Amino acid sequence: MKGKILFVWPHIENFGFHSLAIAMLSAICKKNGYETRLLDTTEVKFDFDVDTNNPQETARMFKPTNIIELYGSKKEIKLEEYFMNVYKQFSPDIIAISILSDERFVARDFVNIVRSINKTIPIVVGGKYPTIKQEKMFEEMDVDYVCVGEGVEAFPELIAAIFDGLDTTKVENFIVKQKNGSFVKNVVRPLKKSIDDLPYFDFDIFDRKHFYRPYDGNIYISGSHMLNWGCPYHCSYCINSFYHVMYDKKYFLRRYSVNRIIDELVYLKDRFNLQFFKFYDEDFLMRPLDNLKELSEEYRKRINLPFTIETNPKSVTREKAELLLAMNCVSASLAIETGNSLLRKNVLKRVDTREDIIRSFHLLKDIGIRTSSFNMLGLPFETRETYMDTVELNRDADVNYPVAGFFYPYESTLLREISIREGFYKPLMDESKICRSNVPALEFSNLTEEELIEMRNVFTLYIKLPKTFIPYIKRSEKMDDVGKKVRVFLFDIFDRLVFCNNGWYKDDGNEAVYLAELEKIASSGSTN
Repeated sequence: MKGKILFVWPHIENFGFHSLAIAMLSAICKKNGYETRLLDTTEVKFDFDVDTNNPQETARMFKPTNIIELYGSKKEIKLEEYFMNVYKQFSPDIIAISILSDERFVARDFVNIVRSINKTIPIVVGGKYPTIKQEKMFEEMDVDYVCVGEGVEAFPELIAAIFDGLDTTKVENFIVKQKNGSFVKNVVRPLKKSIDDLPYFDFDIFDRKHFYRPYDGNIYISGSHMLNWGCPYHCSYCINSFYHVMYDKKYFLRRYSVNRIIDELVYLKDRFNLQFFKFYDEDFLMRPLDNLKELSEEYRKRINLPFTIETNPKSVTREKAELLLAMNCVSASLAIETGNSLLRKNVLKRVDTREDIIRSFHLLKDIGIRTSSFNMLGLPFETRETYMDTVELNRDADVNYPVAGFFYPYESTLLREISIREGFYKPLMDESKICRSNVPALEFSNLTEEELIEMRNVFTLYIKLPKTFIPYIKRSEKMDDVGKKVRVFLFDIFDRLVFCNNGWYKDDGNEAVYLAELEKIASSGSTN
């Protein structure tokens, strides 16, 4: 054993996810003879405002499951005590922290704790947030190395240099802090062209609870993977546009060969007794038809577990949808983001059109694959009209399970620049709203925060119930006594006519009765 590496995942949300970046780097380290361990903060209850309930369930975007019974409640644990228990047991030689934007507060606290007990242990940070911040990370945290971009080749090279006492200032992709406080910034190496020779993801280091995930009201032992690496699109709200610039327009899509990936999926299925897979490819169907045919045949023969994907509407064809169904795909998620065509094209820089979206959702429905749509509310220039455009496009596309969340202007994205320039977003020193996914980040003169939240809460009602219910859905946005009663009745109808029919509205012949009862409730009292 060459040495010990402690990976830190400052995760602030709930169980049910794996960090694929950590799983890959741990696998590489183990392959090279190092011992690894993961410190995962998923079970820790933090002081700042993180809503670990699932708003998608309360707003009827997915069928409910008992998350607390499944995962247990968050624990009030002091972060220093939590770290010290692992640190004393494991005695790491190096600490490596993977950081997303909304995890940086926890990562910073971890670094402070480490430095309070060990001034010299090497601390390496990487991930999307350090890639964006780069040398500014040294101002936020007392770290030694910042990985910029992909780490599958850079990280093991740095680790070897540290343990062998070699010069670490020459390792590409890394910014290295010097003893005098200055830093050396190295170039970013080209992306690794072939990923077939990478080891299998190391999920052994994760808490078993991360494998238990809800789907369609049930719980499955579910695995994670990504068959395509990268994204060719330049959406203005996404970090991928930053990667395209950083890699000098050479940020290309890579995929495993069929035999290589099938071998790994078989291994994961057997090792962890998996019942389900979730694939995190940015666009699963962006692959040649012949490649998908081979993948479909081999997956069906050797694995055949149900799985979910994400894809772009432009990539959906009937032939590809039929191959998905044949290989046991049960659900496909596609981004709509906004139903307003001008916003989608000119502001979000989406490549798909309204016609693409409607065609792809209808095609998948006809084939027999469940669909889910991603929608962003509270975008720059959002109005009641653009919100209803999004509702209408979801209705016209006949989306099975529409999902909506609030837009956040992440750093180094074009849409952040637009949000600030147009006065919708005022960056705060602590930017605490990044940890509150149920609250809009932008401010509007025409819509209050409370209005936007309630618009999100009734989003599925507007889409799935007949248009004759719209006046009452609008009334239920106002959370007075009458509005609350109207919404309870609407969701009761929704549960019986939509959720009990697997996400599709089923007319039971009582629409007139429901409307009469809604009118009675709406007229029953004061709105004060």
